Amino acid sequence: MIQTPIPTRAQGQSSVLGLQAQPMSEVRIAFIGLGERGLTAMRLMSLIPQARITVLCDYSPERVETALNVMGMTAATVSCFSGPEGYRQACAAEDVDLVYICTDWLSHVTVAVAALRAGKHTAIEVPGALTLNDLWLLVDTAEQSRRHCTLLENCCYDQEVQQAILDIQHHAIGEIVHAEGCYYHELSGRWSPWRLDINRRQRGDLYPTHELGPLCMALGINRTDRLHTLVSMDSASWAGCQHYATVMGNEAPDFQNGDHTTTLIRTELGRTIVLRHDVMTKQPYSRHLRFLGTKGVIDTGRDTGGNFEQICSSFLSAHDPMTYEMNRRLIECLCQGLPLDIDVYDLATWCAVIPLSRLSIESGFQPVAIPDFLR
Repeated sequence: MIQTPIPTRAQGQSSVLGLQAQPMSEVRIAFIGLGERGLTAMRLMSLIPQARITVLCDYSPERVETALNVMGMTAATVSCFSGPEGYRQACAAEDVDLVYICTDWLSHVTVAVAALRAGKHTAIEVPGALTLNDLWLLVDTAEQSRRHCTLLENCCYDQEVQQAILDIQHHAIGEIVHAEGCYYHELSGRWSPWRLDINRRQRGDLYPTHELGPLCMALGINRTDRLHTLVSMDSASWAGCQHYATVMGNEAPDFQNGDHTTTLIRTELGRTIVLRHDVMTKQPYSRHLRFLGTKGVIDTGRDTGGNFEQICSSFLSAHDPMTYEMNRRLIECLCQGLPLDIDVYDLATWCAVIPLSRLSIESGFQPVAIPDFLR
């Protein structure tokens, strides 16, 4: 089995598991990253009475201006920052309790570390980080700052998923033996070129948390059990090469990510989990979850019908209730001084599948030990 290094905590540094920060009457929020996702999250956050948006930030000043107009705000009512150092100014602003990060994947960690070091609670869009070094950096920085660092995994707040988690925690199907989940979502041209480029350069399950997050919450991962061993295998990149050529207009014979990646995980207590990732083939969008217990089975999120265009037309609105509930719960916990549902150790554990699946595949599909981020 392949082992990965587990750093030791620095002297005086301790776990933030179950962290209860000082309660607050309202949460003042800096939104950093004002693209499609950032604008949607900000709109939904504005519906929560105890949330107050105080800072807007994006690399592009034009996006900041667009956000002001969309939200009906002015530069007199919120602070605005842009440019390459704008995120540092936003994180340092005094009237900010929470930094809400919706930037591109590659800048998530840079912004989050700046926010934590500025003494701000931090919420990061998925995926939180792409490498083990960056995941350890987030864990260490959160422990040093004694601030929350959460993952904005809205699929954990799907109503059907929430009911399944509750039923499993009440042993409705006995002890869980096996669980599985998938993320099937053809990228098409919607996320080009940045997301296609990441898939071109990297093998492995690049987007595991939509299914793994709910599975881990139901199985008590990092509470009563932990992920122990992982092994991944991918198909060849037939559809990926064709897809890239169609969307980008040039060939990519070196396209890395397999059309279909399967990851098998075993937990410390002996449960098994299967994850399936496919963003290249033409099949219905799906986040199907299955829980197999000693007394029965629970399924959620059966495959959706329709073609890609039909799915995308309702995609954002279908995600709004999950994002609203995720935001509402985050604000509730911060205002009441409660531990967050998803902490920095969950973030690191769920996102670790990205680099570990790549390591397993590129090592000849060998099993890999999953780090214990709680060490």
